[in-house]
Amino acid sequence: MKISVCLPAAAQDVADRKTVLDTAAAALENMEHEMTAIRTSIAGTILAALLTTTVSANEDASQVLIEANVTQLSTHMGEMQMGVDVLGLVVDNALRFEPFQSIGDMFGRDDVVYLMRHGPTDWSKLDMADVAPADCGNQRVMSPEGRQQMADLGALLASNNLVPSRIVVSEWCRNQQTYEALMQGMGAVDDRIARDMPMETDPGLNLLLSLQGAKSVEPLRQRIAAWDGDPERNGPLLLITHYTNIEELTQFRVFEGEVLVIDPDRENRVLGYIRLRSASPDVGHFADAMASPLNKEEMAFDMVERYYRALNTRDAEQFAGLLADDWFMHGESPSLPSQDMDTFLAEVGMYVEGIPDIAYEIDSLHFADDVVTTIGTLSGTHTGPILGIEGTGRHVEFGAIAVHRVRDGVIYESWQLPDRLGLLQQIQQE
Repeated sequence: MKISVCLPAAAQDVADRKTVLDTAAAALENMEHEMTAIRTSIAGTILAALLTTTVSANEDASQVLIEANVTQLSTHMGEMQMGVDVLGLVVDNALRFEPFQSIGDMFGRDDVVYLMRHGPTDWSKLDMADVAPADCGNQRVMSPEGRQQMADLGALLASNNLVPSRIVVSEWCRNQQTYEALMQGMGAVDDRIARDMPMETDPGLNLLLSLQGAKSVEPLRQRIAAWDGDPERNGPLLLITHYTNIEELTQFRVFEGEVLVIDPDRENRVLGYIRLRSASPDVGHFADAMASPLNKEEMAFDMVERYYRALNTRDAEQFAGLLADDWFMHGESPSLPSQDMDTFLAEVGMYVEGIPDIAYEIDSLHFADDVVTTIGTLSGTHTGPILGIEGTGRHVEFGAIAVHRVRDGVIYESWQLPDRLGLLQQIQQE
């Protein structure tokens, strides 16, 4: 794309110069928007090509037909939903990864290593002193919620064709339980994956410096550095180990169930991370972060993002556990009554009737005390009646500002102000 601008001669009016410069600035801004869209489109196309393959039923289970289901959430973060629908399998979660720009290396190469911390555990029961790795009765083990999350992780990986070629696991009970839950989820997508997966238990991945544990991370480092892919199977190497080992090796702090993607060809450089959308810091290793206002802000932002995801997908069930039982939407002015969930969804239905594909895109989020303010854009195609005007077939975009008050992990009241006048002006145009 080329932009040509002819500046006026020195004798011309200064106002003419300003007009030309303003025009050039606007053109550059438009070009940047177009290039961002092109980059996103190319990245999604590349990942779809990397993760989409057609094979016969007797080929490797990791090569089942999968179509990438990827969304770019921000400049650097991406998200994957379930790649295929599986009868009877419901996964209310998603994979999040960073950086989005590294999707080719993170998901398209068999010579990388997925270095994973075991899944979420019950921190009310701590490891006994000098407990043996296989003594499950005297060590911290996975919680029921953690088992379900790791099964979800397995299903999400398998449904997006992100299946390891082989898995190596620490002897510790919580790591073995993580492996079992992953296989449960992967097997629900394709039972051949769990049936045929090569698995090895390696004391070299045991909890660093514990009884019968790894004495150093050097064996782990060497194992990663030696990985160059499996000549007989597709997919990366998956290692399931512990927080202490991962931090010592990489200097990265990881959540329970989080995966670091490591490139042995670049001296074991960390390329990025993969974790569940529901992943959160644990009290054992992130007490400082959990007490931080930044964590409170991140949790509030996540709640609001889930709120708009539920609205955009028209899935009222996603509000469960997200909104307080007595949640309400304030009226747009003091003269208008507040709305409970039913009356609010009825008003949303009015917009959907007129603009069936209407969606809200968050442009910016702002947090202060217990309040999250969103500034965003509603867009869609006006094909039905709205504000007393029949469908025009026009694409419309109009702004909206919303305020949400959060407390105790839920949203308990909201204010919302769409630019109805802006919408009306667009659908009234002759």
